[in-house]
Amino acid sequence: MKRIGLFGGTFDPVHIGHIVAAEYVLDACGLERVLFVPTRIPPHKEAPDTPAEDRFHMVEVAVADRPGLGVSRVELDREGPSYTVDTLRYLRTRHPDVRFAWIVGADQLLGFPMWKSPEEIVSLADLIAVVRPGYNEHKGMDVVRKQFPRAALEVVEMPRLEVSSSELRARLEAGRTVSVLVPQAVQELIRAKGLYKRAGRVR
Repeated sequence: MKRIGLFGGTFDPVHIGHIVAAEYVLDACGLERVLFVPTRIPPHKEAPDTPAEDRFHMVEVAVADRPGLGVSRVELDREGPSYTVDTLRYLRTRHPDVRFAWIVGADQLLGFPMWKSPEEIVSLADLIAVVRPGYNEHKGMDVVRKQFPRAALEVVEMPRLEVSSSELRARLEAGRTVSVLVPQAVQELIRAKGLYKRAGRVR
């Protein structure tokens, strides 16, 4: 059975930390592919200002030359909030021969019991928790193991990269460089579409 990882998020913008996490998971877990799944409407935080199609295209160009990585429109083409369980139901129905794994930051697992239908999520997919060095993120994994003992939970450690999408948006809006932190193809797309220009420009 093929095993495919699903990496959800707003990716506003996608950055090198996302790419490194996906590639570490791809290698460490022996997955056939990792698909980025840009969220249309995040259920638990404010919707991003950047249009969903632009966020999708940024991921598309970011992974275009990276074997094993891809991007899915599954949440963009569905109306309403992008709940993980709905995405997994849809994909499992259409791809019964695939074993899916949902990739999540280990810090996010503390709130996993509050997700929509968490019991069903762990029945539909494995969980892969990405851990960053220097952060005490094991509490979330302990919560999942205790409350969802049947969950298949794997842990992947990745290098410490101090980069976040919110910080990058601020840099872009101020006209500061994001060189190295954002793939070159993504920077070019940001320039071409005039994204993040409220207070500045991409350099």
